[in-house]
Amino acid sequence: MSITLDQARTLDALAREGTLQLAAKRLRKGHPAVLYALKQLEQQTGLAILDRSGYRTRLTPAGEAVLQHCRAMLDAERDLQATCAVLQSGWEPILRVVFDAIVPLAPFLDVVRQVRAAQAPTKVMLSVDSLEGVATRFEAEHAQLMVTVLPHAAAPGLTVRALPKLKARLVAHRDHPLAKLNRVTRQDLAQHVLLTVRGSDPRLQLATADLDTQSTVHLPDFHSKKAAIVAGIGFGWLPDWLIDDAAAQRELKPLQLHQGTVHTFEPRVVIRGTLGKAGAALLTQLTAGDS
Repeated sequence: MSITLDQARTLDALAREGTLQLAAKRLRKGHPAVLYALKQLEQQTGLAILDRSGYRTRLTPAGEAVLQHCRAMLDAERDLQATCAVLQSGWEPILRVVFDAIVPLAPFLDVVRQVRAAQAPTKVMLSVDSLEGVATRFEAEHAQLMVTVLPHAAAPGLTVRALPKLKARLVAHRDHPLAKLNRVTRQDLAQHVLLTVRGSDPRLQLATADLDTQSTVHLPDFHSKKAAIVAGIGFGWLPDWLIDDAAAQRELKPLQLHQGTVHTFEPRVVIRGTLGKAGAALLTQLTAGDS
């Protein structure tokens, strides 16, 4: 069976207009051309689509069923035309992005704002995860962009670029017992609650990576982690962008650990294929300040 879009349009026009003459006018075709298209449609389907017994030609029950499928074909054609128009404009229909929770959210929101301001047809879909979960989600969602703090090797179809470094500090609330110490050892840390997002990864080489603490609490994101630290529950690493505000600086105190209080992350952006305008705008935001 090979039903054409012309046949589908003809049946749709007849159903909408009610007569062959008006359908021909809607389609800007001659009456014979309309009749021929409908006859061919009946031959293709092997069904009596039209009831010609009355004054007006009407659709049979089988014709009504075929009409629904013809309209689905026409909807698909319109969707394809719209997608082609989007691609020709340079904007991608969908931009899927996965990024690590430790990365600032601002660049991603800026791109959403740019897409909105340009009245672009791109749908931006952001997903957040942590550590190895970022790469897993990147593959599962077949996203175009990934920002990860773990090493990621280039592969066919993927481009990997370094991003500006991201610093984090080991902190506790100012009233926490650890904050009272001039110098903190790993033995001191082991007596208290370590707060993490998902956990750690040896590739990060955190000073607390293999720390055997009294208790470890895994939290869903860094805002929750910050709230738990401010509440005095425990200690943990927080990115500078979360502790730069005046309130956080009053509440939080960096711990003077022998192995180092500051840890430098090296984020990478992984790009799948060729980016459209929205993806390129995001890449510009992410690499701002990169030397």
